[in-house]
Amino acid sequence: MTILAAIIVLGILIFVHELGHFLVAKRSGVGVLKFSLGFGPKLLGVKRGETEYLISALPLGGYVKMIGEDPGDQSAEATDPRRSFSRKGVGTRARIILAGPLANLLLPVAIFWGVFTFVGQPYLLPVIGSPEAGSPAARAGLLSGDRVVAVDGQRIDRWDEVLAAIRASSGRALTFEMARDSRTFEVRLEPQPLKIRDVFGQEIEVWDVGLHEPLISTRIGQLEPGHVAQQAGLKSGDRIVALNGVPVGDWEQMRQGIRSSPGKPLRITVERDGRRFDLEVTPRPTKQRTAAGEEEIGQIGIGPAPDSYYRRLNPVSALAAGVQKTGELSVLIVQGFVKLIQAKISPKTIGGPILIGQMAGEVVQRGPVELLTFTALLSINLAILNLLPVPVLDGGHLLFSLIEWLRGKPVSLRKREIAQQVGMVLLVGLMIFAFYNDITRFLGQP
Repeated sequence: MTILAAIIVLGILIFVHELGHFLVAKRSGVGVLKFSLGFGPKLLGVKRGETEYLISALPLGGYVKMIGEDPGDQSAEATDPRRSFSRKGVGTRARIILAGPLANLLLPVAIFWGVFTFVGQPYLLPVIGSPEAGSPAARAGLLSGDRVVAVDGQRIDRWDEVLAAIRASSGRALTFEMARDSRTFEVRLEPQPLKIRDVFGQEIEVWDVGLHEPLISTRIGQLEPGHVAQQAGLKSGDRIVALNGVPVGDWEQMRQGIRSSPGKPLRITVERDGRRFDLEVTPRPTKQRTAAGEEEIGQIGIGPAPDSYYRRLNPVSALAAGVQKTGELSVLIVQGFVKLIQAKISPKTIGGPILIGQMAGEVVQRGPVELLTFTALLSINLAILNLLPVPVLDGGHLLFSLIEWLRGKPVSLRKREIAQQVGMVLLVGLMIFAFYNDITRFLGQP
């Protein structure tokens, strides 16, 4: 199932990318000789008109071979200015090059539109988890399970609305209307500045009242490939009910129990398909930077499966939400690339086909919506990766087009060949490094 899921996901992404190049090339009057999924020797092929459609042996990409794409090609068909890629104007060539990454950005918009229209936009209820000890929420007597009804008279339906109201307060005291059991009450909370780490591990300051997380059950959603939990036999969908015999009621309580046990064996009581059993795990000691300095915590490589609710959107709202979601993820991924280059993120986070296959196998078990969302995320990654100004990639070709437009003449064939060779070396080196990371994860090495 893992291999099949990976093949399907990667096949869709490659097909969409090359289809973008193909359609814009055809519309621009450029002849297309080959449309291939994969590289290397041909496995299957069929010819329709002038174009041969192929499935090739190495499923790590694909290509569209256009007439006149190689500047050194002097064949009769390549020198036909009406149908030759190299004889088209800079703007036309740039559009054809850009069409691949653009297609990969349109795919997640279409995926999110479909999910938000027919399944719904996921959200979490505004039910609070355990307030941070000593925080404004804790001092006001709020308890895990309390529900936020309104903030400053503004009705609250989703957890993200709670966070948005707090973060936008700029420290101004807020009136929270809360519900507990069958009664409602009000508390006034004054947000305080808090230093936290974002998804990249970088320190940022936000306004906070001690409500860091909504109430999340201890059901496991994600398993990090090769980490402690997966090696111990834990599975997505399992629910952890106790640590060393002590019941845990929510994710935060369980997380603190694991974090406080680096290198110490833990007896985890697991509920799976109605039955309970014990597993022993030893949280991996991990150094973590905090506002107070560096501390050692325990990790076993699991993520929560929040009890999400869904609200279906009309097609127009779903399209707007799909564009917004794609934009947010694109910004996040670009920031990740920048921080990786700045060495603010460990290069060990880079993954290749093995990691993609493992993750695809996991998400397919969680249902079609999770698989579609994973496909959308990978598609955005592929688009942004291809836009990097590296020769061989689309971004490198766009860079040559930009230089040609500025200079009024193309870069010499010799210089382009050298740049392509350098780009190929960089790309192969990156692929080898990604495979190395995949293998060390698979073997369970830190």
